Amino acid sequence: MIILPVRSDTIIAQTSDILLDPISINAVMDNDGLTTITVNARMTNLGVSSIDTLSFRIDSLEALVTLVKVDGDLTNATLIDYDRYIEIVIDLEQSVGTDESVQIELGILASDFQSDLSIGADPTKYIADFVYYARPLTRLSNFTFTAILPPEAILSQESIIPLFPNTDANYTDGSSLAFTWFTEDLQPGQERVFIIRYQTPNYESAPLQSFFVESIAIGLIGILLGIMLAVFGPRIAYRLRRIGKVRFIGVTNEEEEVLEVIRQKGGSCPQKDLYTEFDMSQAKVSLILNNLEERGLVRRFRDGRENVVHIMED
Repeated sequence: MIILPVRSDTIIAQTSDILLDPISINAVMDNDGLTTITVNARMTNLGVSSIDTLSFRIDSLEALVTLVKVDGDLTNATLIDYDRYIEIVIDLEQSVGTDESVQIELGILASDFQSDLSIGADPTKYIADFVYYARPLTRLSNFTFTAILPPEAILSQESIIPLFPNTDANYTDGSSLAFTWFTEDLQPGQERVFIIRYQTPNYESAPLQSFFVESIAIGLIGILLGIMLAVFGPRIAYRLRRIGKVRFIGVTNEEEEVLEVIRQKGGSCPQKDLYTEFDMSQAKVSLILNNLEERGLVRRFRDGRENVVHIMED
């Protein structure tokens, strides 16, 4: 881990003075719950003064910095812990003047982006969640985020929406599945969240070979479905929303009604939409959502100025 003090004469830039364009963040998961984060970005100083540092926020409380490079040269970083995130202050080594740019490479190892594995409805499979928040301290443009599942993992077959939001691309190297999202512009204070619910084989209950066969079959089906969705997506989605109803175990009638409305809206919706759906106060709806979130059935996050509610139940 690289944690060294920042120089006393450091000039810290205002967040509005810095642009990261382009920027790519890759999250590679392993089967032990560890996630390797790699950040590559072109940083440009848009301010009127030279700067000596760059601050990067990562929404983790269990992260180590493994690599810091500026224009290919190793440098130092300081970690500042906050209640819900870590700020990584990168030492640029040399001052970066107005309209000047440098290439930043950052390596991070974190253990709290993946949830603990749990047995799903099918005892031969484990279920887990991956959640990554992007809440930049500086402006991001042409932002690409890629999440790579652990080897042999596939999307959960027990979830209504195993991926959120919809991906811009996906691929596989034959061992792991990868999903990519692209964001044209993200301002300081704005937020994007990436959620994946996936499953891995329970080796104690399922033969490895059968899971490989199932993974290959599901992969081929996924390719065919991708082609079909590209052509018939709206029509298929319209019909799928009307096939049956999901029953939720261990919830009250009011909670089940809220979950059902969210499901009918595609698995996620603005929180304010729920206020107009029910004959109850906003405080009551908020209380129901609090209870559901505490039990891991939904997750709320900020999208601009409003909260969006996303279903997380099995």
